[in-house]
Parts: sequence; C-alpha cells; structure tokens
Amino acid sequence: MNNIRRDITEDGICVLTFDRPGSSANIFDRATLQELGAHIDQIGTARGLVVTSAKDSIFVAGADLHSIKTMSPADLGDFIRLGQDVFNKIAALRIPSVAAIHGAAVGGGFEIGLACDYRIATPDRATKLGLPETQLGIIPAWGGSTRLPRLIGVPKALEMILGGKTVGARHALKLGMINEVVSREYLLSAAFEWIGKGKHRNRLSHSAPVNAVLDKLVAPKARADVMKRTQGHYPAVLKALEVVIKGASDWRESESLARERAAVSELIGLDSTRNLLRLFFLQERAKKLRFTPRPISEIPALEGAAPAVLPGDEIGRAAVIGAGVMGSGIAQWLSARGVRTIVRDIDATRVGAGMANISKLYADSVKHRVFTSNEARAGFERVYPAPGEVSLRQSGLVIEAAVEKMAIKKTIFQRLDELTDEQAILATNTSALSITELASATRHPERVIGIHFFNPVHKMQLVEVVRGRQTAPAVIQQTLRFVQKIGKLPVLVKDSPGFLVNRILLPYMLEAGVLFEAGASIEEIDAAMVAFGMPMGPLRLIDEVGVDIAEDVAATLSMAFPERMRVPQVLSKLIAAGWLGKKSGKGFYLHEKGSKSEPRVNPEVEVFRSGKARFTPEELQRRMVLLMVNESARCLEEEIVEEPADIDFAMVMGTGFAPFRGGPLRYADQLGAPQVASQLSLLAEKIGPYFEPCALLKAINRRPFYED
Repeated sequence: MNNIRRDITEDGICVLTFDRPGSSANIFDRATLQELGAHIDQIGTARGLVVTSAKDSIFVAGADLHSIKTMSPADLGDFIRLGQDVFNKIAALRIPSVAAIHGAAVGGGFEIGLACDYRIATPDRATKLGLPETQLGIIPAWGGSTRLPRLIGVPKALEMILGGKTVGARHALKLGMINEVVSREYLLSAAFEWIGKGKHRNRLSHSAPVNAVLDKLVAPKARADVMKRTQGHYPAVLKALEVVIKGASDWRESESLARERAAVSELIGLDSTRNLLRLFFLQERAKKLRFTPRPISEIPALEGAAPAVLPGDEIGRAAVIGAGVMGSGIAQWLSARGVRTIVRDIDATRVGAGMANISKLYADSVKHRVFTSNEARAGFERVYPAPGEVSLRQSGLVIEAAVEKMAIKKTIFQRLDELTDEQAILATNTSALSITELASATRHPERVIGIHFFNPVHKMQLVEVVRGRQTAPAVIQQTLRFVQKIGKLPVLVKDSPGFLVNRILLPYMLEAGVLFEAGASIEEIDAAMVAFGMPMGPLRLIDEVGVDIAEDVAATLSMAFPERMRVPQVLSKLIAAGWLGKKSGKGFYLHEKGSKSEPRVNPEVEVFRSGKARFTPEELQRRMVLLMVNESARCLEEEIVEEPADIDFAMVMGTGFAPFRGGPLRYADQLGAPQVASQLSLLAEKIGPYFEPCALLKAINRRPFYED
C-alpha cells in the first residue's frame, strides 16, 4: 500500500493523499482501488475524511487506460464493479467527506469527488474537472453518469457528459460541480473547515427525483441534438444519454450503476471505441515523442557549410516573421505559453493588424474562460511589435510565416541568417514548400527546420515538425521539445512536397472541385463527407482555408506529382471573381461577418459547373476518401513518416478525419487492402489514371497496416 498515504490530524480528521511513486500523475488501477478500499475500511473513529493529492498538476487522472486495453470483457466488468464498490464505500460513510482538488480531476478522478459530500478546488490552470469518457468511446461508469445529474441537474450534466467536457474550477463552481474555489496554500485548511461545518451525509439530493416527464420532454430533444452532432457515429454518446435519462428517472442508485457497467461492457468491443482509445494513446505518444539522433558526421552538408550548431535546452524568446493571420496566431500562442515573442513585418500597418488580431484572440480566450483577464494581459505584454528590422540575437527560435512564395522566403532566410545568433533555430511555417531548398539560402542549413502550425492556431493541436535533408539531429530534438512545451502535439515528417497532412488532404479537396464541375452540387458533396464523419465538407473547408491558399498548395503539389494532382478550374475562377472564401465573405459559401449561423451556399458559383452528372452519396465518398487512403499508403512507401500510426494520428488531429474510423490507414484495414485496391482500380479505369492504387496497396498477400 504505497499509492495513498493515510494521516490522522490532531482533530481526528483522516487525510488520504494520493501520491503514486515515481510518477507525476495519480491513476486508478486495480491495486490503487484496492488500496483505497482498504484505507476506507480502516478509517475507524475519524470524524471526517479529506481526499487530496501530492502531485503538482494531477489530482487523479482517471482509470489506467493502459491496463484497460489489455482486459477481457469479464475482467473489465470486474474492474468497473471494483471502482463502483470502493466509491460507494465513501458515499456510505457516516462522517463528512471532502475532495480537496488541485490539478486534473477527470474521469474517475472527478467521480471520487462525486462520491464525497463536498468538493473544493484550486483556481490554478492545472486544475480541470470533468468526465471526458465519451471522447474515448465509453461512458462515466464509476458513478459519474448517476451522481452528476443528481448534483447539478440533468441538462447541465448532459452537456458535460455528452460533450466529454472538462472545465476550470471557477466554471465548475458556477455549474455547481464544486462547492468552493480555494488557493492551493489554503486547500487543506479549507477542507477541514468544510468537515467542521458539514452536515452528516449530503447525498447529492440537491434536485428532486425526476419523473417520467423527463423522458418525454428532455430526452427527445437531446437525442435529436446528439444525432445532428454525431450522425450516429459515436455510440457512446447515445448510450450515455440513455443511462443518464434512465438514472435520473429512476431514483434507485444501484440500478443506475448497473446500467453504467452494462454500457461500458457493450461499448468496449466496438471498432469505434477501439479507434478512439488508440487515438488517445497516440496523443500521449506525441507528448513524449523523441528523435534518435545520428552522429553529426552522418548529416549531409552543403559545400562550405559550417558544422551543425547545437541549440540550448530552453527557448524563452522567439520571433515571428509575418504578422498575418497565421503569424499573429502563432505569436499569440507562444506568448500565452510564456515565450517573449517579437512580431515583425514590413510596415506598421501590417504589424498593427497583427497586434489587433492577437488582442482579439486574447479577448476571446477570456470570454471563453481559457485565461483570466490578468493572464491575458500578461500574455499580450510578452508580444513586441516590430515594423521593420530589429535585432534578433536574443531569439532562440525564429518562425517565418510569410506568403507561400519560395523566392520571398529565401530572401527572408538569407537575412535571418545574418540577424540571428548562430545557435538560433530558423523555422518556417510553410505548408508545402521544400525545407531543404529553403535551407540552401542560408550559411547554416543544419539549423533550418519546418514547424507547420495548422489554422486556426489556437484550436488545432497538431504541428508538423519537418526535417530537411541537412537539419541537425539536435535541432530536430530541440524543436520537438519546444512544440511539446507550448502544448502542441508534434508529428515528425520528412521533407517532401506537401509534407504529410496537406499531401494527403489536397487530393480529397481537389476531387471535391472536380466532382462539383462534373455536376454534383455543393450541398451533395459536403453532406456526403459530413455523413462519412468529417467535421465539415471539403468545399466548406476550402472556404475556411482560403481559395487562394488552397490553389497555391495545389500548384506546388501538381508540379511535384503532375500525374495525379488534378487542379479543378473552379478554384482559379473563384479567385478571378475575388471570392477567396471566408476571409472575403464569399466563396463556395456566403459568409456573413460576425454571424454564428451556418454559411449559405453561394448560388453564383453554379455558373462554374459545366457537367450534369449525378452521384450517390456513396459514390462521392468513395472517390474522395479512397484518394486519401491511396496517398496515405504512398507516404508510407516513401518513408515520409516511420509508421502507419503517424499518418492516422496526423490526419485525425490535423484534418478531423473521422476519429471513430481511426484514420485513413486504419479505415483501409477495416475495408481490407484487396477491396481498397480493387475499388481504386475500377475508378482508374472509369475516371482516370490518378486513381491507380499504389504499389503498397497492390502488393500480393498485402498484410494489414496494423497487426492488432
């Protein structure tokens, strides 16, 4: 028994402190649950119980998913029952109990709090509370689906559980999830005060039992909302709704807990659940990703280049060159994570517009409770506007985010080579241009790397770290650490046209344009892909990215792969009309500035459609999705990344590729490689050679991309 420390104060209060040895996090595995149960059994004559944590940023991070993924259905059922039994022991205590929370209390970590009479939490950024299980394809099953609705009411509980949300302490207080927000230094003393004034057993009876009217009034609307949002692809969300509604209508807690157990046992065997759990592990893998360096002597060097320079361990100062949407978004993100950041552009007007965007991003973050006003103000003060050249000697990292033109970028990098310290990393945010060619414009190509953020920067977690042919291993390693430090998830890719995500995504987006020209409507194309599981349709995505940017990337890729990148004429026609998508207010759709409603189809685009062909939704999906699968397999063939999981992770995190399907290569395995190759061959015969399956898909006795 060494995961939990038990102390008894002079006043007779039992304090259980979670402190898992050799780990920065506390988790619930079988041993920890059994240990917790044993401690509860030994409380004896204590007059109160406080549950807390010794970790700096984790209260309890929920169940041990690594052990869950190896459990049989019977073992999983026993594990769920064990957690319910132990938490029920806390709920049944005849003394007041308080969860004193600092750090993440998610899943089982929050469910133990729900088993206590009172919950108090610190306002620190590390403190997050919630039940994110539906994002993993399961539901809260240690009492969360039963107790949270009885604590805060069904509507608010459904919002938290169905959305898999986590919130900060102040928001949790407003929702009624906790009883008080207390600074960390006073957390235990505040908990003791709650014990002193606490009444015997607060059994989460804040709201009266809900009768069958709930099933008639709340449930139908909630089900309709869930189906609209998920297209029925996420069974866990529907199952959570069912368990919450039935548990709120039936006051028998034991029956509701039984439904929680049954639901998880049913969900755990589904492909969608397995794919969502795999995605969670890939996210954890990205947080710890490292590059195994080769000796510097093995790095190819340009004639006359100096030896690779090893950067320092920490980057506390950076500069962003280019104050446009991407540049200002990157600067805001860096400054919010404690990095002093120079924002430079060619004149005061452009820098001013960038600073205005940064200010707006901070204001929105305060509005949505991401930062407090003081945190936002401090972050904004870490941004230094520079309308013109300034010294960059103090910047350990410079990120170029200028226009997607190689000649312009080379000019910028030639100058950066002179303005920066030789130990600084020079990075580009290009989405498709060659890192190796760009590096050739500098005296030290070994310190040039790609750091490709996705738009919008403040919402997209993925960052492609692109290694050029001569990028030094130490630079790669340091860049990975920096990306992780600022809270992004890196995928390491080899320099190649379009890198990874855009190379796979562009054929899909371009084919949407081809289908539109052939006769499919904007609504049909986008609806087909939303039904497949994409967050938005490809034509809507082109509008969001910018029609001009989409064409720029398409031009780069079509030059590299002319045999299979067909650029539809509709893109150049939209640009000629000045319809660049969302940023101009008009593209495939009409975008009203400031409107929260969905954009309407732009009827004027119909003049650009020449064909009259008709397609079923399945035909539309097949043509667009299989191009992504084919290009994914090619990237694996060419060793753009090391393994299939890199591709699937990047496509889900970078494009929203239907998470429940696991990614394009996981989807290919589910269809079967022979079936994928056969369908592509048929399309190649009927439509054109750009559908021809790659060698990896056509290989005889092709093994699955994944062995599990």
